[in-house]
Amino acid sequence: MGFFSKSPARPDTPADPRIEFKVQPRARRISLKMDNARRRMIVNAPSERQMPAARRFARDKADWIAVHLEALPPAQPFEKGGYVMYQGAPALIVSPPGRGRPRFEPATEHSPAKLIVPAPPDALDGRVRRFLIKQAREAVTQCTQYHAEQLGVTVSKITVRDTSSRWGSCAPGGVISYSWRLICAPPFVLDYVCAHEVAHIIEANHSRAFWDLLDTLVDTVKPAKKWLNTNGAKLHAVGANF
Repeated sequence: MGFFSKSPARPDTPADPRIEFKVQPRARRISLKMDNARRRMIVNAPSERQMPAARRFARDKADWIAVHLEALPPAQPFEKGGYVMYQGAPALIVSPPGRGRPRFEPATEHSPAKLIVPAPPDALDGRVRRFLIKQAREAVTQCTQYHAEQLGVTVSKITVRDTSSRWGSCAPGGVISYSWRLICAPPFVLDYVCAHEVAHIIEANHSRAFWDLLDTLVDTVKPAKKWLNTNGAKLHAVGANF
């Protein structure tokens, strides 16, 4: 049981999908940048004219690129018989025939946790993703409303997206947005992120007053932050194919 997938192509192959070439007019020179959230190595060139040189540069740095790409957690594609992280633990994707309602079955003494998602093979990826987004929306909404009641504040809108740089954000007026991938993290981590964003309605900063306020809502600030720092890349591996 684990998060394993087929080995991806080496980064020096011509069609390696893990390497992305981009024109960045503000760049002064050709450069490499690892995008952990998108699981890609970005090769930046100042202009289209310098793109051939950028490709040669990437070939010259193939070993360095390989080290960084292979350090990423294995992809967790949405495929029948595969495992993905759900609420902090691996769950087996089971896809019986038909169009029944997707559901989650917790692990038992004799059986692993399961995401049971009826779907034809060509629709499984989309159905699993939509199920996880739905579960995330329900979980963050319930958690956010609870913490808002604790502080006596109003949350005007909650959205769930596939963000790459933040697990949550709070805009003026009590508009809060979350990454759907939080449903793949342990519940205490999701709870921490929701409390964090609700606290920003009162303290729109990261001052001492903010952290003191957050401590009145949850007692898991340090372990939750540590978990995200250590395992955040695994959340972005959920649903990835390479």
